[in-house]
Amino acid sequence: MTNSEVDSIEFCGGEPTIRSDFIQIIDRARHMGFRRIKVLTNGRIFSDMQMVIKSIEAGCYLFEIKIWGSNPDIHDYITQTKGSFWQTIQGLKNLQRLPIDKFICIRIPICRQNYMDLQNIIATIIPYKINRLILSFKDSSLPMRHALPYIEKSINISILNRVWILTENIPFCVMQGLEHHIHALYNVDKTPYEISYEYHENCKVCIYKSVCPGVDSQYLKNFGYQEFSPVIESKHPQDIKKLYE
Repeated sequence: MTNSEVDSIEFCGGEPTIRSDFIQIIDRARHMGFRRIKVLTNGRIFSDMQMVIKSIEAGCYLFEIKIWGSNPDIHDYITQTKGSFWQTIQGLKNLQRLPIDKFICIRIPICRQNYMDLQNIIATIIPYKINRLILSFKDSSLPMRHALPYIEKSINISILNRVWILTENIPFCVMQGLEHHIHALYNVDKTPYEISYEYHENCKVCIYKSVCPGVDSQYLKNFGYQEFSPVIESKHPQDIKKLYE
């Protein structure tokens, strides 16, 4: 590698930490010159403190952990793995305990089974010194209008606790007044999962057209464009424009 080349790498899956050579891969990436090594994980393996220590010693300081619920009933039901909730929580505790600079992001995939639990999830994980939260709308069978009140309350809880929170896969016209929390505005890591997006003809006149990714194609097949409309005026456009120019 040269200084002009990318020095960041992400390990995702599936679940990358189940590989028997996971630590060796991180160590190899560090020796190849990658300075920013990130793992996207369910966090269960970090319930073993030795795996936390080995991962950090190998060169991984960036952790994105997926959480589905605030309790085992919801989380384990969605993951279909009994005990996975407490393993993930223990992993967060172990990461918190090490007095080493690290970055912990929690990704909460929003779905039918957990959208009413979002505030409880936020309240559960905030004590673990989280650096960033991402509310990722992934369920094309769930109407956004049903989830939005819970998303708004979750954002407010995070703001009160001074935790950076972003939303993903929710267009600007749905997030009016909360535009500064839209993932697409910032130069942060994108989800590795591909989604096909579409625009409506009316999107051409929206003031956010140049930055909004559009709407999930499968979602539009299920619900149409009725809940989306172009934003013609906003009190935030100039501030937001500065974020992505």
